[in-house]
Amino acid sequence: MMNRGLPVRCGIVLLLLISNGATAEPEDVRPYVVYSSEGLKSSGAAATRWDPQVTRDALSVPSLTQVFGHPQAYRVTSAGQSRTVLRLDGRSALWQTAERWGSLLQGRTVLVLARVAQDASGFLFDGSTSMGMARAQVRAGQWQVGTQLSPITNADLADPPTHAVAYESWQVHSFSFPPAGQSASVTHGIAMGDQWSYHEAAAGAAPLRGFIVGTNAATRHGLTCDVAEIRIYPQQLSSDQQKTISRELLQRWPEIRDLPADQQPRWPGISSDPRVFHHVIRRGGDDGVHTYRIPGLATSRSGTLLAVYDMRHANGADLPGDIDVGLMRSTDQGKTWSPQQVILDFDRTIPGSKGNGVGDPAILVDQQTGTIFVAALWSLGDRAWNGSGPGLTPQETGQLVLTRSNDDGVTWSPPINVTSTIRGRDPKWRLVFNGPGSGIQLRDGTLVFAAQYREASGPPHSCFLSSRDHGATWTLSPAAIPHTPPTSESQIAECADGSLLLTMRDESRSGQRVWARWTWNTEQAAQSGRWSEPWHALPDPTCMASLIRHPLGELLFSNPNSSAQRVALTIRASSDDGQHWSPGQLLDARGCMYSCMTVLEDGQIGILYEVVGTLTFARFPREWVTDDRGVQSDSGPVHQ
Repeated sequence: MMNRGLPVRCGIVLLLLISNGATAEPEDVRPYVVYSSEGLKSSGAAATRWDPQVTRDALSVPSLTQVFGHPQAYRVTSAGQSRTVLRLDGRSALWQTAERWGSLLQGRTVLVLARVAQDASGFLFDGSTSMGMARAQVRAGQWQVGTQLSPITNADLADPPTHAVAYESWQVHSFSFPPAGQSASVTHGIAMGDQWSYHEAAAGAAPLRGFIVGTNAATRHGLTCDVAEIRIYPQQLSSDQQKTISRELLQRWPEIRDLPADQQPRWPGISSDPRVFHHVIRRGGDDGVHTYRIPGLATSRSGTLLAVYDMRHANGADLPGDIDVGLMRSTDQGKTWSPQQVILDFDRTIPGSKGNGVGDPAILVDQQTGTIFVAALWSLGDRAWNGSGPGLTPQETGQLVLTRSNDDGVTWSPPINVTSTIRGRDPKWRLVFNGPGSGIQLRDGTLVFAAQYREASGPPHSCFLSSRDHGATWTLSPAAIPHTPPTSESQIAECADGSLLLTMRDESRSGQRVWARWTWNTEQAAQSGRWSEPWHALPDPTCMASLIRHPLGELLFSNPNSSAQRVALTIRASSDDGQHWSPGQLLDARGCMYSCMTVLEDGQIGILYEVVGTLTFARFPREWVTDDRGVQSDSGPVHQ
């Protein structure tokens, strides 16, 4: 049986390919099993099983029905025909155990049509048993194949290399393993068209018992790949037999092309409205990072999309820990994204630093100067939410740090520690830092970050930071709710009359959002004003949320639409500065947590949100929310 441990992400797009059994073949080369695109089953984009189209001797159930992770049904076109392939992401697999799949004890040949993405690595297939290994993988730019009898000693190590990987090119592969019980070489053949190259790699012998596609038998070292068909023979085929079958495969799959994103199947629970575009930009395991969380999103003055987030290297836990702030850029409205760059990072090797992490980012664009700011909390040692105490130094309390970019997010400054310079910060408080997500710029040019602090006795309070000198100095507002309920993560928007609307996470776990309005005094230059009485409106499972204003006037709000569970990410609109909200549009019914919205250059809405171990970007037109407001709901009192 398989060890269902978490796989490690690798970066390949790969396609295993097999005939559907239409080829007239002699009985002695009849395949043991054929997994074709016709047998791939899915629920929307979620692959659920792979039934064989051809089996040898009517083997009862060699279907691949065990699912690990989130393998995807993906649509391609070939010879003018739309077909479905299996897309694996480096952490996902389909398999069947030896008890159901059977054993190949007299040798075998696996034929594959593959396309390897740039710089990918990981296992294409392995046997799902601890009795031995028979596997093919990509490592460090080389194909490798091998077999090994139990006890397995090199499961995490390299197999003998065979051929260099031809990235981004379709190729037919054959992997021919020797009969069990004999010491022989494993032959790996690669064809592009009619040109074949073979390479033998010395190896032991092991039966192929059970079958796993996408990772090795420990569900680790996964390969990011697309798999269309798999043809497995219960013997070693000759080179002529392999060439004949591969020629048919290439004839059946000429000019394979991906269909556009808007023609791909949707994940269950995701809005099926064609106006909504989805794209996963980060998955747990990408670039060796265990977990990605805490999204922030903004649009630069030039229209570039900027996504920031926690890179939680060792595990999914909050600060303190080994956490950095990462950033990705998109210059095409979120269709494609740049490679990841680290923009805030402190030395984790410092003794006693507990990872020296920095996280919970918020991003803000000064549209007047073009400068982009990212704020985050730095924890030297145990100086995060629970470990911070009174004082101002890194040894006493968590630090509010900034980094800035003056070139559209391409390069970033070293960390700027503003903890001791914040006007209004009381040294007796335990902690002061930004609310994660995004900041705003007011009509008069003032920069504003939602913020939070913990007073000396411990309770948290939501507030905001503002700067009237383009980020040179920062002033902290009074607490929006100085007593109860305690509030923490918040987001802020400017209303039509110049007041500020703050939406807050209620730490009393009331099951609703808390709201308050800040009205400036006439001497706004002094950064003074007053808060309204707070009110509750809209269900919330004690979670972060997003609040933005569209240039055409509406406020937009996103959060999990539940009082108890972080599920059902919903977008609402308000045309009266938050006094009333629409019933909302369901964006994603799955387990969703934090989210952050921005207005794109063309007026559409972009949102980056946490869902099932990913950071997913979605884009939709403003009308998708505002034209379906229906009756007003969840109204709050009017506060002047």
